[in-house]
Amino acid sequence: MSKVLFKLDPNPTFDAIVPIPLHGGGSANVKMKFKHRPKAELQQFIEATKESLLDDLIIEMVVGWDLEDEFTPENIKRLTENYGGSGLLVYKTYINELTQASRLN
Repeated sequence: MSKVLFKLDPNPTFDAIVPIPLHGGGSANVKMKFKHRPKAELQQFIEATKESLLDDLIIEMVVGWDLEDEFTPENIKRLTENYGGSGLLVYKTYINELTQASRLN
């Protein structure tokens, strides 16, 4: 078993899996690399999101993904246009990871 190294100053990025629902059933687990934000900065980000489009938010949250298609604003738009709920799922995964909500349920 590998030992997890705990640091008071976390890495600037972290990986998380976003389950993107597929048409006709099932889902694809897409690994995304997210930006870390401390608590106060996260709160400011959440407040600012009320006026933002999901495509713009993804650019602010994500720095890369594990897909054949390059991580670009155009491909983010393709993702959210072709898979309607994907933008919200990326946002929810990001917030859950930073607040540890998924580990408390």
